[in-house]
Amino acid sequence: MESVLDSILPTFTIVLIGWLMAKLRLFRQIGVDGVAQYVFGVAVPLLLFRLTARATIPAEIPWGFLLSYYLGAVLTFVIGMLAAGGIFHNGLSQQGAFGGAASYSNTVLLGIPVVLGVLGDAATVPLFILIGVHGMVMVPLVVTVISIGRRQGGTAGKVARETLGELIHNPFIVALVAGALYGLYAPSLPGPIDDVIATLAGTAGPCALFALGGVLAQYPVTGGLREAAVVSLVKLVLHPAIVWALATQVFSVDPSWVWVAVLLAAMPSGINVFVLAHRYEVASGGIGMSVVLSTALALATLAGVIQLIP
Repeated sequence: MESVLDSILPTFTIVLIGWLMAKLRLFRQIGVDGVAQYVFGVAVPLLLFRLTARATIPAEIPWGFLLSYYLGAVLTFVIGMLAAGGIFHNGLSQQGAFGGAASYSNTVLLGIPVVLGVLGDAATVPLFILIGVHGMVMVPLVVTVISIGRRQGGTAGKVARETLGELIHNPFIVALVAGALYGLYAPSLPGPIDDVIATLAGTAGPCALFALGGVLAQYPVTGGLREAAVVSLVKLVLHPAIVWALATQVFSVDPSWVWVAVLLAAMPSGINVFVLAHRYEVASGGIGMSVVLSTALALATLAGVIQLIP
């Protein structure tokens, strides 16, 4: 429990600092947008590149384990979309953003310290197998749905071409593809270069959280609260429940790996979904509030999940 609290409190503190700086006009909105642009164009792409380039593919791919988590994530994504469309009558691009917030876990800032803190070193291999492909599965899914929604109204061919163009030019996608290719065909990153990339990548989380606080300062305190409550329910309760059901009832995953997947699914909404929503101007206030609220509620829901671990 202490590891969960220790991981969540710094997250809230950085968001609060960004919110106060913008609310008190100590940091102009143009500056907040500049930080968000840096996160989208530099810091997160370098983080994704480094994670993907350093990912180790096991000799025997644990398909049941991966499918348990990622089929669960896709199902949760669809549930989030349906909730956004059915309850709040949002368009497809907004549905894609809410589906992402409901299924995209905070894997690095919270997932790594919490999972390893609870399950110990034995969780390292399965955890990093999941994290190694997390961006490659979830980012294209979110970007594709948002992009299609933004281009509705044209012919199917035009929508497909423009969506493909958006994917090709998206820094997240470029970084993931480049990292995967580098990891497969190139030697390890030279020390000095890796140090530079690691330093810049290390700013992704704090800068994104600061920008999140700055963006939320534009909205009323209760702005997007209803949407955030629904997203948080899907993310913190349904997502881990679906992953647990798939891992234990469908794929018979090793029990010691099941809880790695379930705990990672039980993490709150990842900050990268907010970065994408802000970049594409798609419900960024509601998505930002979802990140904050799900992180706050995760202190209680994660404690409940931890109690279920044998």
